[in-house]
Amino acid sequence: MRNYLTITITDVHGSRQFTLTHFFKRFVLWFLAIITVVVLVGGTVLSKIMSERAELEMQIQDLYQQKSSLESGFSQALEKQNELYVELNNDKQALENEVQAKEGQLNFLQGALGKLEDNISDALSKQTSKRLTELTELDVRLMMSKIPSGLPTSFKMITDGFGWRTHPITKKRAFHDGLDFSCDVGTPVQTTADGVVEEAGWDNSGYGLRVIVNHGYGFKTVYAHLSKALVARGQVIMRGDDIALSGNSGASSGAHLHYEVHYLGNKLNPRQFADWGLRKFDTIFKQVKEVPWDSFADLVIQEKQLVLKQSLPTAAVSTEKLP
Repeated sequence: MRNYLTITITDVHGSRQFTLTHFFKRFVLWFLAIITVVVLVGGTVLSKIMSERAELEMQIQDLYQQKSSLESGFSQALEKQNELYVELNNDKQALENEVQAKEGQLNFLQGALGKLEDNISDALSKQTSKRLTELTELDVRLMMSKIPSGLPTSFKMITDGFGWRTHPITKKRAFHDGLDFSCDVGTPVQTTADGVVEEAGWDNSGYGLRVIVNHGYGFKTVYAHLSKALVARGQVIMRGDDIALSGNSGASSGAHLHYEVHYLGNKLNPRQFADWGLRKFDTIFKQVKEVPWDSFADLVIQEKQLVLKQSLPTAAVSTEKLP
């Protein structure tokens, strides 16, 4: 007779009996069922993982191949770049050598040209100096009547010269185109050479009442900040004639005369022309390089000879020189 372990469970509904043999049978069945499910599910998951792994390994293999291809291409490109660099460096060196050779030739030519220009300049300067030193007192006086010379007014002091300065009104740095003579309002202003009045009226750019005289031969003079103009446009005037009265008109911070000298549209420093006189007549020839003084010397000599021949045809032309 087999021995069974019997378990009796009693509740309000009655009693139940279980033998240990049935319990183990059910336990084994449930255990096998769970194992089967685990195996099936695990196999499916494992199969999927293995498939993904294989796919990843193929992708990795492709990436390794791409990497190898890129490294090979980079190596070839780097090698080609090095070849190009060497070639360009050789070309650069050749060009630098050629440029250096050309610079040497250019420096030589510039030096030769500079010496030639210096020789020509020296020759012309000697010729010009000789011509200017041959001027007589009459020649110089005639030249001074045609070209601005001397002072345009009596004054107390020169308050501003030609060049850069801080403007007394705007307080900004600006170029001063003329010479400022400090003088009382109403001081007579004289023209510094023969000429024709080109303008006599008000200027809106800051000059105030202004007179411009055209002396011919490329020269003009400007007289600004006036209180009164004594001449009219088109009037012929002689050197030393009163043409205006000084004042304080326009952009002016005090009574003065603003005086400018122009030659062929260029504004020159009036100081050399204001200082020009018979005692030091040749100084301006060295200071003012913008004017072809030898041409003016020829002009005044020819005009003097013409005037003398017309007035005294039988008289000898004076060749007296300045002391």
